[in-house]
Amino acid sequence: MSTGLRRVIVVVLGLLAGVTAWPLLELLLLFQESFPGYFLFSLAQGALFGVVLGLFFGSGEGLTSKDGGKLVRGAMTGALVGLAGGMIGFTAGQGVLFFIIQRTSRSFAVPLARAVGWAILGLSVGMAEGIRAKSGKKSAFGALGGVLGGLLGGIAIEYLRGRFPGMLYGRLVGFLLFGGLIGVFYALLERRFSFGVLRLLNGTLRGKEYSFSQSRISVGSDPKNDIVLKGYDNVRSRHALFRVKRRDVYLSAVGEDPTLLVNEEPVTGGLLLKYEDVVQVGSAKMFFKGET
Repeated sequence: MSTGLRRVIVVVLGLLAGVTAWPLLELLLLFQESFPGYFLFSLAQGALFGVVLGLFFGSGEGLTSKDGGKLVRGAMTGALVGLAGGMIGFTAGQGVLFFIIQRTSRSFAVPLARAVGWAILGLSVGMAEGIRAKSGKKSAFGALGGVLGGLLGGIAIEYLRGRFPGMLYGRLVGFLLFGGLIGVFYALLERRFSFGVLRLLNGTLRGKEYSFSQSRISVGSDPKNDIVLKGYDNVRSRHALFRVKRRDVYLSAVGEDPTLLVNEEPVTGGLLLKYEDVVQVGSAKMFFKGET
């Protein structure tokens, strides 16, 4: 799977998250009067929306890599991070509302405060994959993409809510924009901060691409690696490690192994990669190229 297609899937997951959250939140609205106060109802809204978005965005890496372990771990991490982010975001929105309402009109304060809450929710959802991968870099651009997408999506939700208060499908459109925009900004920022792409040239994973969007990428046959090479000969459980320093990518072997080659030459120490280098890990061959 190419990196471009994978990023399209991230956007689609955002749209699906919005579609899934819509009927659940509409159902929750029917029970609004059962809550002792609007604050608790707001917390429930944030928690529900956060869990749904976190589940979808957190499962993206496992889904595109067809790795069941990453899928489950990512979905669980995303749900927990989304739950926390939703509750914090909607609580912060209430705090902003109480602060602003004393200084301006309610008609202005309410949508602004809610947009802040949506932005914080977007931040947490965008960070989910970076947290699962234990990558500060992924978490950082995920957070930025989440904030931008969440803020714009939240503004759209609040605008449609105010412009068409009785329109049931207005909220659906808003939720679609919210999830889709988080996916779009995440994909754009991942591409912007990527330092290159590895494309597999042979074997069962031929054509699959991996983006250098985090500072360390491990390679091996063990499912815990970032690049899992199953179905290839002479690949150890943890075989090689890519490190990104500034804008340069270095490759090193984990232990001594003659089956780690670059352009058919054994790798010794940390080797600086150049675009169009061919990396061989066991029987797997990968082409290093720039983003397109």
